[in-house]
Amino acid sequence: MDSNLTEIKNAHLFMEYLMCIGAKSPHSRRDDWELVDIDKKRVLALIKKDTNGDTKFFICAALLGRK
Repeated sequence: MDSNLTEIKNAHLFMEYLMCIGAKSPHSRRDDWELVDIDKKRVLALIKKDTNGDTKFFICAALLGRK
């Protein structure tokens, strides 16, 4: 897991944060997904299932204050 990512506990809030950083939302909140900055080679947002099958949402919080 990237250390620059912060877990977001609410799926709706995660989607709002994606809109704030100008990212396109994934088609499904249940499938694994990641948004990668190719130039800087880092993950900006991530949806991942844990070992229990629960969906977890992560985002680079540093991006939320920028625009």
